[in-house]
Amino acid sequence: MKLGILLTHLFVEQNEDYKLDIMDLCVEHFRKHNPDDYIVITGHGLRPHSSTIDMCDNIYWEPDIIREEINVGHPKLVNIGFDILHNNGISKICKARIDAIHPIPNITKFCDDIITKENTKKLITTTNNCDYHMGDLFTYGDANFLKDCWRYDTWYPTNTGLRSLGKNFVRAVGGTIPEQWDQNAKLLDDKTWHDLLVEHTSYRNPETLKWIDFRRHWQSIMGMPDYRNRVLNNDFDYSNFIWIDWPQQPDAYPYTEETFYGS
Repeated sequence: MKLGILLTHLFVEQNEDYKLDIMDLCVEHFRKHNPDDYIVITGHGLRPHSSTIDMCDNIYWEPDIIREEINVGHPKLVNIGFDILHNNGISKICKARIDAIHPIPNITKFCDDIITKENTKKLITTTNNCDYHMGDLFTYGDANFLKDCWRYDTWYPTNTGLRSLGKNFVRAVGGTIPEQWDQNAKLLDDKTWHDLLVEHTSYRNPETLKWIDFRRHWQSIMGMPDYRNRVLNNDFDYSNFIWIDWPQQPDAYPYTEETFYGS
């Protein structure tokens, strides 16, 4: 079984050349530590360096910024990436940010082992217990199921990809969406939002996934002496660079592995 990686969620404005260097380093890290996986990148704006493109198996890059994609989950570009992977025979996909790394050898196998052991449909992170908010930046699962979760025709209208992804997930497992959010509502038979998450998904904290956030910490990371070799060889203390941006709502809490499996 050949596994795939989709790297996306990046746009590069005319005055943001530094993002091209970040992307090049992150893609090289993914390639180095996932040598057998089919890697696709999608994005928009300034085109990636030729060295970045050469490290990928496929690429889709819009030359103009697609403004409606930003901050709502990049559904168009994610779907294009899923289609490229599916058309190339990839049955399971790890979707991550193109400006991040995960210092875990063979991240796809790492994720696949988790959902196989727990008998779930996909791995998620940075999700909370409010308003269908499901983290849309990192996930792993069956290609067809992920495609259902990113259904474009039910994505809009929205002001966040988190809510659209969560609602699509409920629909993908056969549930229905009440007119008004209620975390105790029965979405499928007698199952609530939390019940459906625990039944169909596996949850891991960003720390467990070693999710290194270049978006926020690129200056610190790339300011290290010999930073490129150190990043590529996981030879740096990345504990201060872990992604921490959980979705926040009043009276809501972000899931952790403890609350996800223990509540």
